[in-house]
Amino acid sequence: MTNPNKLLPLFVVEDLAATKRFYVEGLRWTVSHEMPTYLQVRSGPEDGPELCFMTRETKPGPGNLPLFPGEGVIVSVPVENADAHHAELRERGLEPAAEPSDKPWKWRSYLIRDPAGIMLDFFHALAA
Repeated sequence: MTNPNKLLPLFVVEDLAATKRFYVEGLRWTVSHEMPTYLQVRSGPEDGPELCFMTRETKPGPGNLPLFPGEGVIVSVPVENADAHHAELRERGLEPAAEPSDKPWKWRSYLIRDPAGIMLDFFHALAA
């Protein structure tokens, strides 16, 4: 790992294959690491944002881990242009949950839900 301080959110999901299809084929993210019960994907270059997914069978510790409940998490992912990114995903057949809009915190962003229910907030910063 090139950045040992990088935050790597990890979600326990039911369907790892659907998750991989969404991120790799739909969003065109890169697989950083993969095992039969674990998937790590990255947006952009090697130092870009990453998300990790595993099935309950992975067993990083004692006991069974609960599945991600499918709500309550929004992951913000920077893109060069939220409008262009939104249009590109729609061209690929993905259906974002909202059109891009300006936020009070000086972002332009839109949301899309992954197969596990994680909301991805693709954004770019607005000029000051």
